[in-house]
Amino acid sequence: MADMITIRGVVGTDPQLTITPKGVSVLKFRVASHENRRDRDTGEWNEGPTNWYSATAFRGLAENTMESIVQGDHVVLFGKLQIRQFDREDGTRGTSADVEIYALGHDLKYGISQFTRTRSENVSPERSIHGTAQKAQKNSWAGEESDAA
Repeated sequence: MADMITIRGVVGTDPQLTITPKGVSVLKFRVASHENRRDRDTGEWNEGPTNWYSATAFRGLAENTMESIVQGDHVVLFGKLQIRQFDREDGTRGTSADVEIYALGHDLKYGISQFTRTRSENVSPERSIHGTAQKAQKNSWAGEESDAA
């Protein structure tokens, strides 16, 4: 059984996209999250401890994410959590919280975002932009005429 997790955080490192020998796109970056807490005595807000996650996305999600986020962006991600132990070069053991990302987007509490639909056919991607630009387009990705009833 997989442990699923939703994280609100900040992209803490520059995303790194690689392609495996079999042609699979893999994107890796780190995400930091913390909780702000209000001190009951002073009324001041204090930043709680920071949790760091190693995030990985694959295939189309990896490619779209690479085009969409940069270090410092506030994001919300959903994925499968895996806690693993590893050995450091100095002989000590460490713990890593890894997340295989299933879905990711900007945290709209901190700004606005614009969605661009991509097509994954063997032709160059057509894009449909949500928002004001979309109204000017006439079913560009669905074809000029629709057979829908």
